[in-house]
Amino acid sequence: MSKTKIILRADGGPQIGMGHFVRTLALAEMLRDDFHCTYATQQPIVWQTQEIENVCHDWIGLPGDESHFGVFLDHLRGDEIVVLDNYYFDTDYQRAIRDKGCKLVCIDDVHDKHFVADMVINHATGIRSDAYSVAPYTELLLGYPYAMLRREFLDEQVGEETKRYSVLVIMGGADPKNITHTVARAACFRQWDLPVAVVSAGNHAQINNLSGLEGLKTFKRLSAKGISQLMREAIIGVLPASTTAIEACAVRLPFITGYFVENQREIHEGLRDCGLAVSIGDFTSTAEDRLAGSIRILMTDKDLQKEIVQNQQTHLDRQSPSRLLRAFKDLCN
Repeated sequence: MSKTKIILRADGGPQIGMGHFVRTLALAEMLRDDFHCTYATQQPIVWQTQEIENVCHDWIGLPGDESHFGVFLDHLRGDEIVVLDNYYFDTDYQRAIRDKGCKLVCIDDVHDKHFVADMVINHATGIRSDAYSVAPYTELLLGYPYAMLRREFLDEQVGEETKRYSVLVIMGGADPKNITHTVARAACFRQWDLPVAVVSAGNHAQINNLSGLEGLKTFKRLSAKGISQLMREAIIGVLPASTTAIEACAVRLPFITGYFVENQREIHEGLRDCGLAVSIGDFTSTAEDRLAGSIRILMTDKDLQKEIVQNQQTHLDRQSPSRLLRAFKDLCN
């Protein structure tokens, strides 16, 4: 018996970051043994195609202009489950996909439109169902029970990792204001026993701007395995309120978090309100000395580190793959 086909439609790049791309790929990884997973994306770079080919059965390259909407619709036969993850898939486009006969799942974290999808997933914690305008039949999967994380972050670790880094700094694939530099400077305000690790998504200017800082080690475009390993080897992190922060919760890393784009606000509020991280608020308006002070406090307060990890264990149980697989199987019934 042939497997039901799932077509996952998401994009990534220097302007929008890799958040949509990565979490949708994580979902494909959870589903690939039971479904035929095809990934559709606009003009992927080599790293993206390698990641897709490691997870999915095949992929579709879409044009980089507005014609991608129609081209994607032309690929649909009507017997697929379609997963959409980006802000430009409006209600009319959702209807067009359902009119083809497809089941539709939308991944969303801004709830700024009406949804006619069969299912909507938002893995931020603290989001209420009444925040969404949905069709009567739409099922909402909300919060960390449905965290779309790659398996490297969900695997249980035996024993405790040796700490090799003091502070881990990751600001994601889109950092137009170079917050990475500000945070790295704050992390290096004093000489720790262990180096500060900074991960860049391949932005060479970002890395070059850090060359004068002492006690720093930089990494570019790491795999999920590489990032999860760094999270386990760092004492604390400084991370944006994005999927990266949810990954850190799964790994049990105490961290400082904030936001620098609007779609990170709700994830930030959930992290703050549940005590899963230390909140710094808006990165773009936070002074470097305040950042340095927050890093010093979390680095030296072992009780605070322990409290954050305990809250992470309470709120994120690493069982999302089985829940999401069951939800997608239910769509076929």
